Amino acid sequence: MFKTLTVCIASLLGLVVVAASLWSRTTQPLSGQVKQVIRDTLASPLPQMVTGDAGFARSGDIDIWYESKLPEDRPYQSPKGTVLLINGLGSSALFWPPEVYDFLLKAGYRVVLSDHRGCGGSGRVEDWSEKTAYSLKDMADDNLAVLDALGIQQAHILGLSLGGMIGQEIAIRYPNRVKSLSSVMSTGFSEDPDLPRSSAFKYGALKLFLRYGLVNSEENMAMLVIGTYNLLKGDREIDVEHLTRATLYELRHRKGFDHRLPGQQATAISLSGSRYDALSSLTVPTLVVHGVSDPLLNISHAKKYAGLIPSAQTLWVDGMGHALAPAYIEAWMGKVVQFIDMQR
Repeated sequence: MFKTLTVCIASLLGLVVVAASLWSRTTQPLSGQVKQVIRDTLASPLPQMVTGDAGFARSGDIDIWYESKLPEDRPYQSPKGTVLLINGLGSSALFWPPEVYDFLLKAGYRVVLSDHRGCGGSGRVEDWSEKTAYSLKDMADDNLAVLDALGIQQAHILGLSLGGMIGQEIAIRYPNRVKSLSSVMSTGFSEDPDLPRSSAFKYGALKLFLRYGLVNSEENMAMLVIGTYNLLKGDREIDVEHLTRATLYELRHRKGFDHRLPGQQATAISLSGSRYDALSSLTVPTLVVHGVSDPLLNISHAKKYAGLIPSAQTLWVDGMGHALAPAYIEAWMGKVVQFIDMQR
């Protein structure tokens, strides 16, 4: 027994040493200026972040939250169409930068944003296990339920990262519901053994967690979220104020963050496997957008799956990473609007 206790203590001390080592080698992940913006935002009144018509769609046994925004400068005209925005892993609809949906609204499109199951205002997945895990098909069905609830037969889909994968699933399985697909910062097979993977992000995320994730507070949660986006940003700055507000809104006015969600979504991606064969016969007009400096999904992912899609258009953005830095949004959103205008 004494020997067993000694081994346990030695193991625990080993973990402490490793954690201390990681902590000591962690350079300050956020600048003083960024930290001050976060603290100023924490101390300021939090504006209303849901400005459209919000509601719920029933998908199986779970409620999916959505928001519908109409272009304000076309009060007496019907929208040119509907664009469904599907965000990335762990991110609710509130984390879309206004520059994205404002661009679409000014172009005359109705914008619908949805929260993934287990995220934001949508219902949590309480009985999740590896045996009952949901897939990207289930997440695709969640978004179809939103379109059905709003009476929308066809929509242009703009999906970011995980959202791009879900958008691909919708286009593959339900092409009659999709006017066009814009797949941004995404992949056709995340576990492709022939393509490079990023270990640097995982190491950076661990360091962030050791610094900000061990003590629960609004400030630490904001630091953790901003730090994560900072790891992915490429060579231009992210919108720290907007991301901090979205984080605070989730904490104060919604359900907060479910720590189980990233694992659930990663499992959904893994269960869904490769879409390469299905994408090679895709009939939906498709635009693939990717950052040349993406630190999470190397641009080789985009080039491979885009090359399989018949007549796919592409846009490779120099310097752009895996986060929506406002400086790049105008360039690629201009291309997106031009592309979906052609599919009307």
